[in-house]
Amino acid sequence: MNYDEFNTEYAKVLDKIKSGRSTWSELSGHVTRLRQATAGITAPVERTQVDHDLAALSQMVDMSRRTNDKEDVWTVTSEAIRRASSQEGSVADRIARIDAAINDITALAGRNPDERDALMQSTSTLRILHSSLQSSLHAEQAEAAAAAR
Repeated sequence: MNYDEFNTEYAKVLDKIKSGRSTWSELSGHVTRLRQATAGITAPVERTQVDHDLAALSQMVDMSRRTNDKEDVWTVTSEAIRRASSQEGSVADRIARIDAAINDITALAGRNPDERDALMQSTSTLRILHSSLQSSLHAEQAEAAAAAR
């Protein structure tokens, strides 16, 4: 790849970053491919510019990853809360969904320390619902046991 070809490919990757429609791994792959393809560019001025441009692309991809992760964190969280809040199924089914959602959000918080406090706070309503449903389940079980006697 020569310097002009690099510039063309660089502009394409930059457009993909700006569009926000590529995943972090796709963008990272483009940067890696560009880095490998430009190994033959050895003219000092061009090499310096290529290295500078690749470093800038890497920073933009990293920033895109952090931004996308934060968006994903809240998408995953809202989806978990939506599933857990569904009133479908038995009380035991609902408790199991709430447990799963709390576990999913807790794991997400562990992977995203910058969002940890907010994520853990988002489980508080689920914990209250869980407690309430546990009480209902115990009451149902007690009634069933009394009826069986």
